[in-house]
Amino acid sequence: MHKTVTTVATALLMLGGAALPAAAAAPAAPAPHRAEAAAPSEIDVTSANFGQVVEYSKTTPVVLDFTATWCSWCQKQKPYLAQYNKDDKGAWIWARVDADTNRDLLKKFKVKGLPTLVNMQNGADAGSRLVGFDGAQSLRTWLNNL
Repeated sequence: MHKTVTTVATALLMLGGAALPAAAAAPAAPAPHRAEAAAPSEIDVTSANFGQVVEYSKTTPVVLDFTATWCSWCQKQKPYLAQYNKDDKGAWIWARVDADTNRDLLKKFKVKGLPTLVNMQNGADAGSRLVGFDGAQSLRTWLNNL
């Protein structure tokens, strides 16, 4: 392209003696390509970063895990989610939502009981949820169907 600009500039000078503006004389360097940050395999969700979680769900399924420290079934489910997330090597994002500090998200997703898992894909609730913890096998089956 630099050769083309130089040739055009030379032709214009020969035709009319006019000079090209400095910006047109040399091609601008291309803007550096900024790689998008890779989605994490797990994240703690808040109202402040929920928009980013929605963006992640456009490329990777997100499992919103509505949980609380005082919820015994949540605590029983937690090590299985951690292990399955590790085993699945980034196939889905484990997005933990603390029910006590994120009431607005509980209302948004109409969460009535804990634990509740909600599948998000393509920026929205994908319509699949798992309420309660009925053991490792039912959790694994649900995750396999994402």
